[in-house]
Amino acid sequence: MIDGISFVQKELLLPIILGGVLLFAAFIFKEWQTRNKGRFTLNVIVAIITLFALILIILEPSKEVEIQHKQGLLLTEGYRAEQQDSLGAIYEGIQVLEYNHKQSVRRALDSLTSLVIIGDGVAPFDFYKFDSIPTSYLPNEITSGITKVKCNDHLVLGDEFKLNGTYAKPKLGSILVLQDSRGNGLDSILLKDKSSQNFSLKTVPKVSGEFIFKLSEKDSVGKMLESNPLPITIRKKEPIRVLIVNTFPTFETKYLKNFLADEGYEVTVRSQLTKGKFKFEYFNTKALPIYQFTEESLRKFNVVITDAETYFNFGKTVKNRFEHSIRENGLGLFIQPTELLFKLGKAMPYFSFKSDGVNEVQLPNNTINIEKYPFTFNETFAVNAIDSNELGKLSYFRQLGLGRVATTTLLNSYQLVLQGKNQAYKSIWTQILDKIVQRKEQVVAWQSQTELPKVGEPFSFVLRTGLEDFQVLNTEEKRVPLLQNANVSFKYSGTTYLKKAGWNTLEVEGDSTTQFSYYVYDVDDWKSLSASHKREANAKQFGNAIKENRTVMVNRPISLLFFYILFLLGIGWLWLSPKLSALS
Repeated sequence: MIDGISFVQKELLLPIILGGVLLFAAFIFKEWQTRNKGRFTLNVIVAIITLFALILIILEPSKEVEIQHKQGLLLTEGYRAEQQDSLGAIYEGIQVLEYNHKQSVRRALDSLTSLVIIGDGVAPFDFYKFDSIPTSYLPNEITSGITKVKCNDHLVLGDEFKLNGTYAKPKLGSILVLQDSRGNGLDSILLKDKSSQNFSLKTVPKVSGEFIFKLSEKDSVGKMLESNPLPITIRKKEPIRVLIVNTFPTFETKYLKNFLADEGYEVTVRSQLTKGKFKFEYFNTKALPIYQFTEESLRKFNVVITDAETYFNFGKTVKNRFEHSIRENGLGLFIQPTELLFKLGKAMPYFSFKSDGVNEVQLPNNTINIEKYPFTFNETFAVNAIDSNELGKLSYFRQLGLGRVATTTLLNSYQLVLQGKNQAYKSIWTQILDKIVQRKEQVVAWQSQTELPKVGEPFSFVLRTGLEDFQVLNTEEKRVPLLQNANVSFKYSGTTYLKKAGWNTLEVEGDSTTQFSYYVYDVDDWKSLSASHKREANAKQFGNAIKENRTVMVNRPISLLFFYILFLLGIGWLWLSPKLSALS
């Protein structure tokens, strides 16, 4: 490039120049023999101009120009033609592109100053492709179908399977049916004619294993309209060893220990009577008093439950032992909230809170009110909401190495038992403990990062392990590249591309006990749910405000007409010159 000039056929630049030099040399050799006939100097000048014009015609020169108003329109699945026409009328000459996650659009975006996306939006794993261009998303209309689904798809045998969701623009008289893997109806709900309807379906599975339930929609005469898979994993109940430590007995602990005992947990309770003296209680386990919190004694338990005063009054050495057991051995720790928990501020190492002034809430999808502390969790503090249809976002856990620390803003949950609402109480504590309890020693802890894995799309995951120099294999027994976290040495992330629907696996090469199973959906499964997820993700990523245009430098071809005229005049003169010399 010279002063903004470049060539379309720049790969031919060197051979064309060499060819031009050879051609000019041949011309000079020929003209030198007839130089005495006159016009030698003129012919050489004309030849240079003619060759120069020919070279430029072949190389196609272009000039870099600045563009400030070249909008693009990206059409994604579900877009409306009338919306496309409306934008076309507003932005004259708008360039229309069609989105396909299997093909790259980055080259087409390079010449655009801004982009508008319409339809259901682009897949979240493609967001990075639009980082360099101002992009806006105009949300698509919500179509009829299921737009939200929430379920506890990992159960302990005997637990209740719950499926909650939202159906947008339901058809009057249609029925949603929860079916088992054989197609037997387990629960159902009648849809009504309104803009949006929440639904809740329940059942209690009788057998452990991996199953594919279905959520089906039927019309008023029983004809199947749509059916989507619901993969669930049901494990056998394992003995869970719980240690409850309190400085003094509380009503919360009294009802909690009774509940855990009735549910078959192996419970040890230590309550302090006076300095150095303790009262011990044992449920479903042999008497084994715990006086010192050593790594060896903590190894005997899957989870420790203690109140905030007790835990934060431990000495530094004891707290270090707890953290070591959590990080290295996968111990679960639940801190029972007290007012102290919310006053610690920066001295609280696991959670951050902010005041919300709310002292009572209604449990989601329920008519039950429950007391809470007037605080809420600060979600930017690297914490995770405990996934519960009952709890909503009242309880959180934080991952620490192989283990987890959890707490809640709930206050006096035992009041539910006194009110006879035992099922709600059971659901709360089952969900909390299920998230933090260490069931067995795990060499590798897996976590899916992709909400709805589908065939042909990437599946991202995170694993935590103390292993070194290991490889992960996917379903096709091919190695999956891993990226080690720079700050957390035992945390790795990876992405594999999904080729077949159904149950897929990941495992550490040579160790089948580390196997992690996850379900891959067909492209047509949960279409309305997928569209809803994409609309929400695109609206959050891009926003709907039209962005200010960027300045783009593009190469525009220079008109070749002048060079064609020069070439024709030059060739004409070189053809005519010998004839004029012969006549003179």
